[in-house]
Amino acid sequence: MLLHFTKLYYTFVYNTKLYNMNVSPFQYGKIVTERAFVNRTREKELLIHHFQSGINTILISPRRWGKTSLVKESVRLTLDKGIKFVFIDLFSIRDEQEFLTIFAREVMMATMNKREELLKDARGWFKQLLPVMSFGIDPSSKISIKFNWEEAKKHRDEIINLPEIIAKKKKLRIVVCLDEFQNIARFPENLSIENELRSCWQHHQNVTYCLFGSKRHMMLELFNQSERPFYRFGDMILLEKIATAEWIPFIIDRFSECGKTISREHAEFIIRLMKNHPYYIQMYCDYTWTLTSDLVNKEILDRALEEMIDHTSFLFQEDLESLSITQLNLIKAISAGENQFTAKAVMDKYRLGTPHNVVKNKEVLRFKDILDTQGNQLSFLDPLFEIWLKKMF
Repeated sequence: MLLHFTKLYYTFVYNTKLYNMNVSPFQYGKIVTERAFVNRTREKELLIHHFQSGINTILISPRRWGKTSLVKESVRLTLDKGIKFVFIDLFSIRDEQEFLTIFAREVMMATMNKREELLKDARGWFKQLLPVMSFGIDPSSKISIKFNWEEAKKHRDEIINLPEIIAKKKKLRIVVCLDEFQNIARFPENLSIENELRSCWQHHQNVTYCLFGSKRHMMLELFNQSERPFYRFGDMILLEKIATAEWIPFIIDRFSECGKTISREHAEFIIRLMKNHPYYIQMYCDYTWTLTSDLVNKEILDRALEEMIDHTSFLFQEDLESLSITQLNLIKAISAGENQFTAKAVMDKYRLGTPHNVVKNKEVLRFKDILDTQGNQLSFLDPLFEIWLKKMF
C-alpha cells in the first residue's frame, strides 16, 4: 500500500521543474513549450539570431507541425530583454479594417506597461488619426480601440508604421510575429494592403517581422513570386518534419520520467505510423501513456490507435461529407496507392471525371488541408486521416 501511495504521488525535480508522475508528459492541440518541446535546435538558433539581428523571417509549414510553438519557444529563449514581442493571429481576421485595428491594439499593449501610460501616450503616436480607447473592469482585459474608418483608410500608414514610431520614441526594438499570414491574401482588395504593408515595413530599422503560415502554396505565392509585393521580404524557412533520431530519445525519456517503459522498437513504430507528424506523435504517445501501467506492449499500442480513431472519426466523416463525388473518388484513389490519376484505366476505375476535374479537385483538396503536393507527388497531410480512410475503403 505504501509503495502504491508513493508511486501515485511521487514527484521529482528535473531541470528545476516539478513533474508529476500522473500528468501526461505529452502535449498536443496547444502551444508546446520547454520540456514538451522536441528538438528543433537549429531552427530555434536561427530564429533567435534573426530576432536579435533584425532579420525578417518567413516560416512555412503545414498545420500542426509546431511552427507557432517553435516561434514561442524561440521568443522564450531569446536572452535580449530589450526586445518587445507582438503576437497577432490572422486566422479569424477577415478584412483590412479588422486587421489594422487589432494590429494597433496589440502593438500598443505589448509596448506599454500600464493602462495609464497607454491612455496618456497612445494618442500622441498618431498625427491625423484619433483613436477611441476603452477598458474593461478586469485589469487583465484587453483594451478596445476604434478608429474612424473613413479617416483610417486615408491615413492607414500611421497604423502600419506604429511599431517603428513607438520603437524610436521609446528606444525599443520590436519583433512583430504574425501567424497565419497567408490569410491577408483573402482580404478584399488584398494587393492594396499588401503593397502598403511592404512599402512601409521595408523602411523600418527598429522593427523586425516574423511572418508564418500553414498554407504552403499561398505563402509561396506571397513571398516567392516576383510580381507580389512581399517577394523576398525576408529569410524563408520551410519547416521540415522532426527526424526519427530526435523523436526516439524524447519518447523514451518522457515515459521513463513517469516510471513507465517504452522500447525503442515501439517508439519507432509510433513515429513511423504517424509519419513523423509532431501533433499525432504526441497524441499517440499520450493515449499510449494513459493505457500503460508500467510497460508498453503491442496490445496497448493497438488499443491506443483504436481509441484515437474512435475519438476523431466524426471529424473525418464531416470532412468527407463536404466533398463532391469526384473529390471523394480522388481521395479513394490516393488511399489505394494510385498515382497516374489521368490514365484512362484509373479515371474509369475510380470515376474521376475528366483530366480537368482531377486538376481542379487536387487544388480544392490542397486548399482544404487534406492533401499536400510536392512536385508531382500527392500525399495526405493528416496521417490519422489516412489510416482511417484505409479502414473505411
